[in-house]
Amino acid sequence: MNAFRTVVAVAVAVAVAAGASQRAGAETPGACIDFDRSGFCIEWSIPGNEDPGTEGASGGGEGPPCYWVTTEIDPGSVDETLFVDYGLAPPPEGVAVVWQVLECSDGTAIDDIRWILPPNPGEIAAGVRGRIAGTLPEPTVVSSPADGVAAIVGVPVFVQVTNWTGVVTAQECAGFCVTVSATPTLTFHPGEPDAPAVACAGSGTAYAPDGPPPVEQAAAEGACSYTYALRTGVAGRPAAWSGSVSVTWAITWTATTGASGTLASVTRSTDLPRAVEEVQTVVNGGDTP
Repeated sequence: MNAFRTVVAVAVAVAVAAGASQRAGAETPGACIDFDRSGFCIEWSIPGNEDPGTEGASGGGEGPPCYWVTTEIDPGSVDETLFVDYGLAPPPEGVAVVWQVLECSDGTAIDDIRWILPPNPGEIAAGVRGRIAGTLPEPTVVSSPADGVAAIVGVPVFVQVTNWTGVVTAQECAGFCVTVSATPTLTFHPGEPDAPAVACAGSGTAYAPDGPPPVEQAAAEGACSYTYALRTGVAGRPAAWSGSVSVTWAITWTATTGASGTLASVTRSTDLPRAVEEVQTVVNGGDTP
């Protein structure tokens, strides 16, 4: 019995170490709120979301969520009494299976093990997508004029995201490897009636005071800028247009089997309301039109 527990302990330790290396430098995700039939986390809750979601595979009512992690060690090849110790049925004869150990999001390893039929690449990709989604932030926005300062009719407003992630990738292996990539695009929604959404290049556009005139900067290809035409705060109009900035990550995946595909995108948004004022000029002298 002790020998079998030792084998599992080694498997657990290996899986934890592998998981730690994959998550190094990443933001800690929230609770897992959806698992696929193979035990992989499909969807993490967003950090700060008050909805605790569904408990992890461990079924615990409190504590960190737990989920199954694939291990390279095959304990079933060591001693068949392992199936008795853990209440497992032996795998079907001649069928390749994947062995997994239970791990919690705080790094705690649980003395539990199972085998499953190998998941397909799409199922693994869905699990990796969920892991990536838990790390994608709401955009932190700077603008010119600054947030809270009224824009002027006819003068461009510039928008930029300061916590731009670039392309995010993650990988999961279970007999083959699946790599998932999340590629962000930025969109500025001015909020003015009939205003089109502005598709921005990269992380947006910072206004350069020493550069060309604002109108020329706003006219550059891919500029994250909009020029308001209607003032706010007058009869029939709100005190500010309800603008926003959104980052949408397109999710694609490839597998070492040659398979590939796309998954549902992830969008995070930040409100950017904007009051707009109109500057009137008084001309002295000359003919009145």
